[in-house]
Amino acid sequence: MPKGIVTRVRERLRGWRRRLRRVPPQPDWVQVEINNTCNLDCIMCPREAMTRPARHMTQQEFQDIADKVKKADVRRIRLFLLGEPLLHRELIPMIRYCKQIGIPSVEINTNAVLLDEAASEELIKAELDELVFSLEGADAETYEAVRRGAVYEEVAANVRNFFQIRAELGKQRPRGVIQTMLMEPTRQEMARFAELWQPVADELRIRSVHEYGGLEGLSYTERTTDDELRPCPALWSYLVILSDLTVVPCCTNINGELALGKITEADITDFWSHNERLNHLRRRHCQLAFDSLPLCQDCEMISLDVMRRKATACSEYATKTE
Repeated sequence: MPKGIVTRVRERLRGWRRRLRRVPPQPDWVQVEINNTCNLDCIMCPREAMTRPARHMTQQEFQDIADKVKKADVRRIRLFLLGEPLLHRELIPMIRYCKQIGIPSVEINTNAVLLDEAASEELIKAELDELVFSLEGADAETYEAVRRGAVYEEVAANVRNFFQIRAELGKQRPRGVIQTMLMEPTRQEMARFAELWQPVADELRIRSVHEYGGLEGLSYTERTTDDELRPCPALWSYLVILSDLTVVPCCTNINGELALGKITEADITDFWSHNERLNHLRRRHCQLAFDSLPLCQDCEMISLDVMRRKATACSEYATKTE
């Protein structure tokens, strides 16, 4: 390896090690999978690889978690992962409890299939802060091929009705984000998708598909042996709590292989700052030693080049409105 490249790599490693010593006092957000059940079979979802039993958190389990999130002074809580949150009968009480105890931002993602007028009104009145609608494709053919089990016209009407109901109630929250995945099946429709939904949404959010859990053939960019590697930022950003109460370090850990423990065993701060397994992961990442971490080794999040290529592609379409 040329001397100049060696020097740059060493400098970057020193910077990452300094970063290891500066773990933030709390995560930016905590993601809570209140249920891992879903009403769709989307082609980019790794649910087929999920071996965990279907489970809905109880209201008491969730309240205990929310109390710990508040105690740790975490400012955002996201109530979803590998499930559709509108399937959980206690979703509205869960949101209300978070707001009651003073968590600043409560957020969910939904496929909007169950978002009828009553559900929209309940979410608005519960003071949810952000509602992300997951949509793909600019027409029924593409959408229904990607989000198998949903009907495009019904879902599109549900999304539009939400914004109308919010306006009729004189509210500005929850902030409505329309999010889509940039991937091979939708790539040619991104410009039309942006034209269709940008005027409707508070924000149009473009995400590049992330292949994990055995998914293949959806991404348009691949890792190569020449890619520049980096520690995964997830280890310094957030924690995930699965529906069975297992704490894991990132959203791709769908079966708890890198389990840090059960949330019933310790507080958020204990997991974030003092959990030996999480700190071991951070050290290995700062050493770029992914060989002993199969879940991380195969993940594209450790490639700076892949992330740059995806960010460039997404930025062409992502726009925000005030």
